[in-house]
Amino acid sequence: MKKLLVLALGLMASLSVFATTNAGSSQTWYGPFTITKVARYYDGAHRMTVHVAETPNTACSITNEQKMASYQTSNDSNFSMQMFSVLATAQAQNKKVMLLLDRTCAANYGLNVHGVEILSD
Repeated sequence: MKKLLVLALGLMASLSVFATTNAGSSQTWYGPFTITKVARYYDGAHRMTVHVAETPNTACSITNEQKMASYQTSNDSNFSMQMFSVLATAQAQNKKVMLLLDRTCAANYGLNVHGVEILSD
């Protein structure tokens, strides 16, 4: 009985390693990526951009060719600041990340970032 309990707990723990974070209907997780640059600025909208070392494989040529994605909003800077903070933390710790991107491909900025997941080593 004790062996069965240990086996069951071990199996449940191993399955959680492969669990994925849910994405919205028009969003997809991409990665893992190594962050090379993250920026937060205002150019008529509150904007955050992230550049990665690896070439993304998305339907957006700007994201693939420039290895970048962004987030912008005209009226609320909280989310872009939160994304900047999380991504800057991951970059400083040299952690790989998964990026939650939607299907909107902005001409100069690539796909929109809607989430970040920092991966363990």
